[in-house]
Amino acid sequence: MSFELSAGEIARLNTIDGNCPISQPLVLQVISNIQPFGNQTPLRYRCMVSDGESTAIAVLSNTMIPLVDENKIMRYTVLRIKKGNSTKKERPNEPPMVFLIVMDADILETLSERIQSQGKGIGTAAGAGSSAGACASAGAGAGAPGQSFHQQQQHYQQQQPQQQHFQQQQQQQSSFMSRMEDTKPSFGASMAPIHTGAPPTVHPIVDLNPYHSKWTIRARVSQKSAIKSWNKPNSSGRLFSVNLLDESGEIRATTFTNQVDRFYPMLEMGKVYYVSNAQVKMARQQFSNVNNQYELTFDDSTVIELCQEQAGVPQEHFDFIPLASLSKFEKNHVVDVLAVVKSVGDLNEITPKSGGDKKMIKRDLVLVDKSGFQVRATLWGDDAQSFSAGSEPVVAFKGFRVGDFGGRSLSLASMGSYTVNPDIPEAHQLRGWYDASGRSLGYQSFGSMGGSSGDMSERNDAQLKTMAQVRVENLGGGANADYFTLKGTIVYIRTNNLSYPACPSEGCNRKVVEDSSTGQWGCEKCARSYPAPEYRYIFSINVSDETGQAWLQCFSEVGQLILGQSANTMKQYEADPASSSQFKKVIDDATFKEYKFRCKARTEQFNETSRVRISVVSAYPVDYVSETKRLSKLIDSFSQQ
Repeated sequence: MSFELSAGEIARLNTIDGNCPISQPLVLQVISNIQPFGNQTPLRYRCMVSDGESTAIAVLSNTMIPLVDENKIMRYTVLRIKKGNSTKKERPNEPPMVFLIVMDADILETLSERIQSQGKGIGTAAGAGSSAGACASAGAGAGAPGQSFHQQQQHYQQQQPQQQHFQQQQQQQSSFMSRMEDTKPSFGASMAPIHTGAPPTVHPIVDLNPYHSKWTIRARVSQKSAIKSWNKPNSSGRLFSVNLLDESGEIRATTFTNQVDRFYPMLEMGKVYYVSNAQVKMARQQFSNVNNQYELTFDDSTVIELCQEQAGVPQEHFDFIPLASLSKFEKNHVVDVLAVVKSVGDLNEITPKSGGDKKMIKRDLVLVDKSGFQVRATLWGDDAQSFSAGSEPVVAFKGFRVGDFGGRSLSLASMGSYTVNPDIPEAHQLRGWYDASGRSLGYQSFGSMGGSSGDMSERNDAQLKTMAQVRVENLGGGANADYFTLKGTIVYIRTNNLSYPACPSEGCNRKVVEDSSTGQWGCEKCARSYPAPEYRYIFSINVSDETGQAWLQCFSEVGQLILGQSANTMKQYEADPASSSQFKKVIDDATFKEYKFRCKARTEQFNETSRVRISVVSAYPVDYVSETKRLSKLIDSFSQQ
């Protein structure tokens, strides 16, 4: 039996705003594991589906739950969707994602691999049957339909020398591969063993999570750091990191002290490996330049094997954003930028705010692109010293951190990188535009938009959502956190466990525990004891607007704004029976007040159940003069349509 996916349909749906009923059957393949969708009742499931060229998130309605429970719908199942509708969800730093609600579908067959579009050059996959137009032997060990496994292995061995020669030619022409020599190990340790036998079942990087331990990924080393050392009062050691890349995404992997000498020579820049038995943990975003909520840690049980078949694995991955969109992102968000370097500043030495004798070297650049904006970008250390390019080059930057200096600024993180005049279509287009007209344009800067506060207000209003929109757009339900603004009224404040005892040391905030024998409060992180803790807020509020309600989690600064009292004062009120009326008055006074809440929504795992948690990043009372002007402009925009 053969299948022809509805190629191009997801891209077509991506051009339609609002809800769109599915008017004709769509043939799509499930390409991810089936997972519960939030904590709704009745239960629903979600998964990623593909039309061979593009992907979308599909939510399976409760009528299809028995098919999932009986494993009739699972990963690599091909569905003919007959009834449902689609909507489009905007995502920061990424293209919009099509969101399908599946009401009724026929199960065509479950294959063993993902069907890929041959026209995209990604590769193909063969399953239980052959997929129409997508069953050429371009996958790892995939043979023609009907061949035995022995015949497929012979075909693979015959094709391998030709494929390796073609790959060597591609590598010589690639600006990415030309940087491989810079990170090869300089000591004569053993290389990674070559994988022999049949190719293993491979999982995409996008599916990795801490609750799934049996997996193997096939990924290219797209970036590799030098070996670094650290010395602290209670620990010391070494580490290095690599970025691993496949078709579905990118993830950071870190190796620590005991395994550094083993894995550093194994992993070479640009080569493809099978990786399994690594720990999957929540990512420490301050050390990463990839947008993935998880990261890997290699330990003594991790298995790394060299994959000789490298076809289908991208060499490098960028999520370029226009400079004009920087105002949409929170401070410290990681972005990729393709821009023309309009001017290059001199090297400067600065002293860090933390003090000490160590100096930091920096170099400022001014970047421009077709969006008509310019922004200051800072390179640090070796990147600043080694940056040397001709007049006004096109540069691809990976791993910029967004700052709010002067409205918006960029800073290249320690794991960031850049490529001067990359050989990619986007860079050639930018070069042609700049030479034709861009050089003579006048560019707008973020500082000229009213500074950081004006820029912040404009961005917040642009991302203003109602409670209904938060639910319909499934904000926080994707791989990355979603930021948005809510305008609503506090209708309830949860007062049990309003705060926690925190370490009073500046910048620590770790919970402290009282020693009943001494009365001292001990902090494990600081390894010190204190006579009293510093209480910090952590409580939930129920906020309502005209379309619904939601629970938001508040922390110390937001809590003090809402309650108008410090957490220490509220703890005293709560502990003293004579002050209970004052405690209640503070809570009552804070209820039924209207605020604008800057929110962050993210999916978290709790007892093997996924749920979306919304936390408040900042809050401020509604300025009714500004709000009236905003609503007036909104009414005018509708009247002009």
